[in-house]
Amino acid sequence: MRFSEFIGNKEAADRLRKQIINGKAFHAYIFDGAEGIGKRKLAYTFAQALMCKNSIDGEPCQICDACKKVVSGNHGDIHYITTDGSSIKDEQIEGLQEILFSKPFDGDRTVLIIDKADTMTVRAQNRLLKTLEEPVGGVTLILLTEKISELLPTITSRSIVIRLKPVEKEQIKEFLLRETETDELSAELAAAYSWGCPGKGKRLLDEEDFKARRARSIVSARAIVEKATLTEFMATLGEDISGKEAALEFMEMMSFWYKDLLFIANGMEKSYIVNQDHYEDLTEFCKKTNLKKICRILEKLEDTKYDIMMNVSINYALKNMYLEIN
Repeated sequence: MRFSEFIGNKEAADRLRKQIINGKAFHAYIFDGAEGIGKRKLAYTFAQALMCKNSIDGEPCQICDACKKVVSGNHGDIHYITTDGSSIKDEQIEGLQEILFSKPFDGDRTVLIIDKADTMTVRAQNRLLKTLEEPVGGVTLILLTEKISELLPTITSRSIVIRLKPVEKEQIKEFLLRETETDELSAELAAAYSWGCPGKGKRLLDEEDFKARRARSIVSARAIVEKATLTEFMATLGEDISGKEAALEFMEMMSFWYKDLLFIANGMEKSYIVNQDHYEDLTEFCKKTNLKKICRILEKLEDTKYDIMMNVSINYALKNMYLEIN
């Protein structure tokens, strides 16, 4: 992949490309952004550009031996680690440090990519800090994080931070149509529900039950204000709230219905609506409620998501949400 082909975040990609052109790559970087935003792809593009023997305007040439090895995943001087269980352990960082002080195998540079670096234990971070305080020549370290705040300030201050922002829906839609064999409506929906993350959009298309879950989320969203009893409302949720991550994602889907209602109530253009295939239904539904209640429901959905994130019982949080709204 080339920097120019990166989906969204052109400024971040161009900043890295210019460092290749100027030969001024730093010894440590942090790529921070949501899951599926493209951190790992950008890291490997940067690594490929660093290893490339015939870089053209900062872009990897894709044809030299080094580029081919990166693409095939066989480059001996690019090392990747991620969580061992729920975190990155001290012994994993210790293993990387051994690599740091060894000579490169295929070329004259070593690149270390640490995915989910924000899960490093404090002990692992302190061990890594020693490496950053005394950087080894010819070594580039790339940390990929979703929550940069989980890193020690001393690590952040010794690294160049590249923040990746949500990508526009239309760009993701074009990417999905280009890279997959999906239809326009499916690409539109996956892009809308991706929260600005191309990787998540692609994952949603690969999930066989995405459309079914989305349909169920609309049933649940409507049930909140359609005179459903608490028992009936909870029954609409079913297995979609069987776990913390599933429940949070399902509630995000529910919130899209009410955000669409909010846009319609405020006279926004149809292009802003996520569930465009339900536009007429949304317009009719908007007549049954009012702006104040829509805002209240959205507020309670956000409060409930926060409660679930803080490990409040899912069933309790959702029942409490329903009772407070009604």
